[in-house]
Amino acid sequence: MILLGIDPGIAGGLAVVSYKLGSAPYVGAGMRMPSFKQGKHNLVDAKAIADWLKQWPIDQVVVEKTTSYGMGLATAYAFGKSTGSVEAIAQLVCGRIEWVTPAVWKKTFQLSSDKQASLDLAKKKFGDSFKWTFKADDGIAEAALLCQWYLDKLSRME
Repeated sequence: MILLGIDPGIAGGLAVVSYKLGSAPYVGAGMRMPSFKQGKHNLVDAKAIADWLKQWPIDQVVVEKTTSYGMGLATAYAFGKSTGSVEAIAQLVCGRIEWVTPAVWKKTFQLSSDKQASLDLAKKKFGDSFKWTFKADDGIAEAALLCQWYLDKLSRME
């Protein structure tokens, strides 16, 4: 099974996680959220994501369900456009999409909003299958952990 985890923010990331029954999941690839400048705002570069994802037959997408609550109007609008781009990509690469709020998946792993803790847990869960070198890779780490959350959810249902 090949899963795609998406942390949809501009500082987010994507992770392709492979899993075979009886084996530990591993991160086959990760990418910081590609973006481009439009006016004063950065937006998600959907074409860059689509081009990157052509390499894998994705079986399941897991997306962090975020909100623009508390943002200013222009920022919320840009955030909504970027989130919509991510949702469209998810629908195009795979019809199976699981949305999960940070409160739910982070509670499962006892994480807070501390990005270093997400990086540390990704290192522990996935080992050297991805180079968790830079703090800026926290979005990739969280995308991978979204996939792990989904796999754990599946195993609880069996």
